[in-house]
Formats: sequence, structure tokens, C-alpha cells
Amino acid sequence: MTALDVMTEFGSTGRIGPLRCGVSLTGIATVLGPPWAIGRVSKRTRWPYLFSYGHVELCVCRCRTVTTLSVQTWHDVVELPDVMTNTITPLPSRLTYRQITAALGAAGCLWQPVLRQSSGGAELRTRPLGVAFTFRTDDPESLLENAGMWLDTHDCPQISPGHPDDGFGA
Repeated sequence: MTALDVMTEFGSTGRIGPLRCGVSLTGIATVLGPPWAIGRVSKRTRWPYLFSYGHVELCVCRCRTVTTLSVQTWHDVVELPDVMTNTITPLPSRLTYRQITAALGAAGCLWQPVLRQSSGGAELRTRPLGVAFTFRTDDPESLLENAGMWLDTHDCPQISPGHPDDGFGA
């Protein structure tokens, strides 16, 4: 498994092992163990809250649904879940625009460039899932900075008073 394999799978399926938008953090934790707590998105509200598994960041709603999945790939080595062992594995990650587009194409994953208003970056999105890959264009190789996807909306059920603590009450 390489970081390119993981990013190709993410672009094609919207998943990184058991991690994907729309699933319960509690369900993910039964597979990968407890996540690392990063912190609140806002100082004013308790939720949404950020958690991570290695360099994969999850934005989680108060109902514990993952609403955003983001991979910080700008590091020389990224820690990603290994889909075979469900462990966090360090992988070299200097991935270029050319490598990503070739791998997505070879996997039969459709993608399109996204026109951006600001300079200094390039972006592409896979179709139909909408996984966004953002690249640094001030680098001669256009290195991958981030890959991510998000839910536009989800049904957030009411949490009843006295609901048992799941350990993620951040």
C-alpha cells in the first residue's frame, strides 16, 4: 500500500478504509480504536468537533456523524489507515498532480479541474463523489496539499437528555 493507492481509493470511493462521510464516529472507533481529539471547530460551540486518525481529520457533528473527511498530505510522510490491517501506517507522500490524475484515470475514476479565483493553487474534483484534491502550483511538480470531501447536509437526530456518554462528548 502506498499513499497514492490510498488517495486513488479515496477519490474513487470516498473512503479511506472504514473512514468516510456519513458514518458514525462510534462505528469507526470499533474498527480503528479511539481517535485523537483535535478540538472544537468554534470557540463558541461544543460541536462540531475535530478528531483524527493519523493525518486524516474528521469533522464530527454532535450526533457523531462524520461530516467532513480531510487528509493533510503536505507532509513528507503521512500517517494513513491501512485498509488491510486497520492500523495507522506512515507512508511517503510527495504526490504530484500528474501522479494523481494518472492513477485516478487508471482506476476509471472521472475527474475534472476546478477553476479557482486565487493563484498559487490548483484543484480537481472526482465525479460523481466530489472528492477535492488541492495542489500547490508554486512548486514545479504541483504537489498535493490536501484531499477532502464533505456532506452538504445530513439528518441529525435529537439526542435525548440522559443519553449515555459514548466517550466522545468532547
